[in-house]
Amino acid sequence: MARGPPAAAAAAARGPRLAGVGRALLLLAAAATFLPAAESSCPRDNSLVRDISQMHQSNYGREGFSHITVAGALAHGMKEVEVWLQTFGPAKRTPIHRHSCEEVFVVLKGKGMLLLGSSSLKHPGEPQEIPVFQNSTFTIPVNDPHQVWNSDEHEDLQVLVIISRPPIKIFIYDDWSVPHTAAKLKFPYYWDEDCLPAPKDEL
Repeated sequence: MARGPPAAAAAAARGPRLAGVGRALLLLAAAATFLPAAESSCPRDNSLVRDISQMHQSNYGREGFSHITVAGALAHGMKEVEVWLQTFGPAKRTPIHRHSCEEVFVVLKGKGMLLLGSSSLKHPGEPQEIPVFQNSTFTIPVNDPHQVWNSDEHEDLQVLVIISRPPIKIFIYDDWSVPHTAAKLKFPYYWDEDCLPAPKDEL
């Protein structure tokens, strides 16, 4: 059907406006090409060899504690395991916690105590107290609540930690009597927060 004079006039009026929008989008795209890229708060490092002394180290708000992710899922592209180097000052300890992954500790220096609860009861119960020492290694059963404690009042406890299925999801207990169903999920965990921001609640 042929367009009448009013329709033709309307189309002609739209044409310049649409063309103007297209030119503006092209200019914005061109300008964006020259904008400096924002620096990532979680720099990736896929180097084959890395210097641990140059890697990011933090206490993540816990006095007397130090954590380095030596090889991680988010920062280094690890798929199956993650490796941490952790140091606990005298009398310092982890929270009581559990996770659904395997965990292996190697004690590099110092001595301490592994406190190990049960996942077969409704709550962790009275924990076993298992001494650990330099050159010892120990594993944590999947989902068993536990706590690592530097029981020495003078020397640091330093451990190498290997976990499976990263990034880790941790359930934290206020004490050993808290039911497993009341443990609080912390994900992403503190050293993963820059790489994997916590999901925001939707309205």
